Amino acid sequence: MKKAALVVGYLSAVAVLHGQIGKYEIKQRFVSPNGPVTTAIAVQSSAASRDRPPIYLLGVISNGLFVPFRPLPSSLYFAEYHGTAWFQDVRPRWIDDRFLIFEDKFGLAIGDVQDRRILVDHVFAAYEKSPVGDKWAAIRLRATGRHQPRLTDDFQDTVLLIDPHGIADRIGNATETNFVGQMAAVNPGGIVLAKPEWAPDGSAFAVLIWNRGIVEAVRYDANLNQTGRTIVNLQVDRESALSLSLNPNLAQTAKSILSDPTIVP
Repeated sequence: MKKAALVVGYLSAVAVLHGQIGKYEIKQRFVSPNGPVTTAIAVQSSAASRDRPPIYLLGVISNGLFVPFRPLPSSLYFAEYHGTAWFQDVRPRWIDDRFLIFEDKFGLAIGDVQDRRILVDHVFAAYEKSPVGDKWAAIRLRATGRHQPRLTDDFQDTVLLIDPHGIADRIGNATETNFVGQMAAVNPGGIVLAKPEWAPDGSAFAVLIWNRGIVEAVRYDANLNQTGRTIVNLQVDRESALSLSLNPNLAQTAKSILSDPTIVP
């Protein structure tokens, strides 16, 4: 996973002149669909050492100034923080001329132009976008020890719902000790076996969980309220269930189960 140094504190605005001033260089610009907002990715070389990677910043260009977005707090579990260098490798998209969305196979970042801050910049165990709206269901990255071979039998995954507007209202809840405090979150009652599966109309999604040998399909509505729980006749060996990452061999089986209305009504 690509990482960049954590941005400590809030950086003051810097003038944009021919794409660069001082140690800041504007790498890319993104104009909102209706044209009122221009955001940019800027890079700052490390003043401490040339051997250190540069710091990438997301911000807005306003009145000839580059204003970096306020970053998220540090996370106690550093692997959960996606960093900022990867922003230059993906093409973001806009929501409502307000939110700028970056996605890759590891995770998701959301910048809020209105409040000039980063709302999400996370690595997830898995995540899946609603087929009809701008919401994502995600499994929080599992906080494990460096030399931990597998999960414990009593491990509880965390299911997250990512809604940009709701997260913007709750961003103050994100802290060093609760890096997902701005997101709606629930414990599904066990270890999630595969990525979430949305209903075609985006009204609900489901996850498949394992709890000491019992497999269940758990259904949530689009606001993360649990609406159903069904035991599934599926044998999953303990070693596969306690894997530190989701087992790709279960992905298609889980998709078939979770999309079956007779199992997850």
